[in-house]
Amino acid sequence: MTPAELKIYADDYVQRLEDEMYEDHARIYALAALIRAMVWAKNAPTFEHVFPDRPGAKEEMTDEEMYAQVRVLNMAMGGRED
Repeated sequence: MTPAELKIYADDYVQRLEDEMYEDHARIYALAALIRAMVWAKNAPTFEHVFPDRPGAKEEMTDEEMYAQVRVLNMAMGGRED
């Protein structure tokens, strides 16, 4: 590794640390704002109101949607529909 390549890696590492620090500060600020809202509000906001788009949130399927999903899986596995 040449000195120029080492400097590029070092600069990239420093930039990554600065980016992580900025993201941490943003999270801390958001948490402080949320805590402030919960402390001064009569009723704290619901979890779903605060995090409406959380990953892994699944809505309930209707019976028709569930049946359609079963039919798709059955066809994918080579099953027949009689």
